[in-house]
Amino acid sequence: MVKTEIAKNIETTSQEAQYDSCVKKLLSEKIILAWILKECVEEFRPFSIKQILQESFEEEPQVSTIAVDQDELDFDEETADNDMGEVPSKIEGMNVEDNSIREGKVFYDIRFSAKVPGTKEPIRLIVNLEAQKSDKTPYPIIKRAIYYVSRMISAQKNKIFTKSHYEKIRKVVSIWIQMSVDEDVANTITEYSIEEKNIVGKVKGDKKDYDLLSVILLRLGNADQAEGKPILRLLDVLLSSEKRPDEKKDILEKDFDIPMTMTMSKEVQSMCNLGEGIFEKAYERAEKEKAKAIAVNLISEGDLPDEKIAKVTGLSMQEIMELKELQPV
Repeated sequence: MVKTEIAKNIETTSQEAQYDSCVKKLLSEKIILAWILKECVEEFRPFSIKQILQESFEEEPQVSTIAVDQDELDFDEETADNDMGEVPSKIEGMNVEDNSIREGKVFYDIRFSAKVPGTKEPIRLIVNLEAQKSDKTPYPIIKRAIYYVSRMISAQKNKIFTKSHYEKIRKVVSIWIQMSVDEDVANTITEYSIEEKNIVGKVKGDKKDYDLLSVILLRLGNADQAEGKPILRLLDVLLSSEKRPDEKKDILEKDFDIPMTMTMSKEVQSMCNLGEGIFEKAYERAEKEKAKAIAVNLISEGDLPDEKIAKVTGLSMQEIMELKELQPV
């Protein structure tokens, strides 16, 4: 039975959702997060992966369960048992989604709190990790990322601090991983943060009082061209749509000391299979559009019969007739 375009689109959408889920599960593995923290976040750079793994994670990373906006309940608040119909009070609660009544719910991909190892007074950061297939969005990614960190700061009111205790505000970090970008920006890491700048006079403020947000963009590329920065090569390999599962596992184990648990191995395999299927579907769509463009040119010239155009382009006679109907008289 030949699948209709609707059926194919539904299937592809389902595959893409499964692919996204695999990517999030892989990125939420603590050893992967430890590498990202060490390589990308200033506070964690002096420490080993082992130290970060042992001391930094006080809770499980939350995947697509915390809301970006606060005008609706978070996932855990909605599902909490509350016979009185009241919103549960939450201190230290990590929420993965911020909701907007008008825009619908928007969830953080991955959200977790991380403690900097070896500090006398533990420094805790609230970290958000987002995975994007491409940098081709209708808005600048950096603006969306700044909105996210702003929401993560304002959301601390009545959870991390109360009343006017702004001294307790925690630094927030939003890390965005873009998997398909233009070659000239591939394998790059860019950070945006607040810095002190004296306009008149010389004043030295306490950095911890203004260094409260950081946005980090990782644009991936070819793993073979990322030797200078381990985290780029790690992610290039992990999220590659070209490398085979066995090849990925071998590189991750040998070069990054990342043991392949049953869960990770399964997700790597699934992601590769789904990624290949999505690529094939996208390729088929692109080839179909190319064939239609050629057919339109041949139809406009009016020299070839419809049967010949169908044979040259590989389109059906019905598709040729539909294209002819769309042409101006």
